[in-house]
Amino acid sequence: MEGDAVALDRECLFWCLQQPEVPHHLLTSLCPDFLVISPPKTGSTWLAANFRCHPQLFVPSTKECRYFSSFFKWFDLSWYLNHFDPGTDRVKGEASPSYALLPVGRIRLIRRLLPQVKLIFLMREPVGRAWSHAKHNYRYREASFAGCTAPFDAVTDDQWRENFTHDWPLASGDYLGQLLRWRSVFPRAQLYVGFYESIARQPELLLRDLFRFLGVNPEVDLSSFPVREKILTGLPGKLTPSLERSLHQLLHNRTLQLASFLREHFNLEAPPEWRGTLESSGEKEDHAPVSVSPEAFRREFDDGYLARVLEQEERFPAAPRPVLAEYRGYNIVFHRRRLVAVEHSLDPACLDSWGPAEVQRHQDRGSLFFGLSLAEVKDRVNRHVFERFQAVLRTTEALSANLHQAHERIASIEHALRQRPWYISALRFIRNTWRRFRAALSADASGQAVQQGNAPQPGAAPIGEAIAK
Repeated sequence: MEGDAVALDRECLFWCLQQPEVPHHLLTSLCPDFLVISPPKTGSTWLAANFRCHPQLFVPSTKECRYFSSFFKWFDLSWYLNHFDPGTDRVKGEASPSYALLPVGRIRLIRRLLPQVKLIFLMREPVGRAWSHAKHNYRYREASFAGCTAPFDAVTDDQWRENFTHDWPLASGDYLGQLLRWRSVFPRAQLYVGFYESIARQPELLLRDLFRFLGVNPEVDLSSFPVREKILTGLPGKLTPSLERSLHQLLHNRTLQLASFLREHFNLEAPPEWRGTLESSGEKEDHAPVSVSPEAFRREFDDGYLARVLEQEERFPAAPRPVLAEYRGYNIVFHRRRLVAVEHSLDPACLDSWGPAEVQRHQDRGSLFFGLSLAEVKDRVNRHVFERFQAVLRTTEALSANLHQAHERIASIEHALRQRPWYISALRFIRNTWRRFRAALSADASGQAVQQGNAPQPGAAPIGEAIAK
């Protein structure tokens, strides 16, 4: 197990060292100073919203960079560091819940890249967190609810229990395994461990404690902070007694181990809200018991298992994530584990509604390009733009050649006209001679008519005109 972790760590480190686009000044000036590694549904969004209000702190507009859990596969390190470029003069960081699940190998990579980074880890009462995560999975059709079409009220208890034991929510709620991995790599002084319940009971105290940990002014005025706001509230729906018993059976023993670990290594006691999960249930029997492998909570150092769990997040339904705007007339987004270059006249959000035929049509038109890396999709855009430029250039050159030929033809005609060849002069002589002859005939006929007293009758044509006709 340890050998696999070291091998993965070396592989990730080798990948990082091979990044040719990472200038040294980015590593020294844009590295994040803190990471919020709290698992899903434990208040990371609330933390990020309040951190953004502190004048000495910076959190990117996309608070979940998810670089070390997913996006390192598609983007180089400079892409990640550029998220923090606007906060170079502040204490900067991000909040990616999936970092809680990181294998030891990637945690070691973070330690090598960010040796002084500070870590923030909040925990929520395990049963409440599991229920909140299950409703989140249903809402966004994640994990066991992928493809589910049933309305919320029609979801059966068996479907909820299937989600409780699914690898993604189960590993997300394994606080003990998460702390063991991070604590095995980072020193205690760089890790802040607290409780989600403090957000409801003493939010100001929690924030000021965190500000002190991060080295910024803890006495900042909190009147403009969203301290008491509920951010991203979940679906309504109370946990039924039957499902609560199922979760208690699933999480009770692991929570007892966690409480002992917190007491021994962090001198922390679980808050009162955890009492129900820590106490033994009065009802050991359940009409629908949760079936879970006893190994479910014994894989905290199985890097291969954790990597596979993290990959599931990459397949969850999600709106296209902006990556690079206005690149040679295209917007590059990340969608379904691929990079997509979308022509600026199209809306990337349509990627979720287009069928295969429409996607193919846009590809044939050169409006869409797919790639497994940013470099690949950029290369395809560059090739298309170059080919389009070459086609325009060939058309321009053909038009230029046609115009040149037309110019030469016109010049030739003008030159010929200026030369006035003999047949043109002959035609002009014949025409002028005929006009004089016709005028003479007309004058002679008129004179004879006057002398004889016979005026020409109406409608009668002169002799010359008759001859002409």
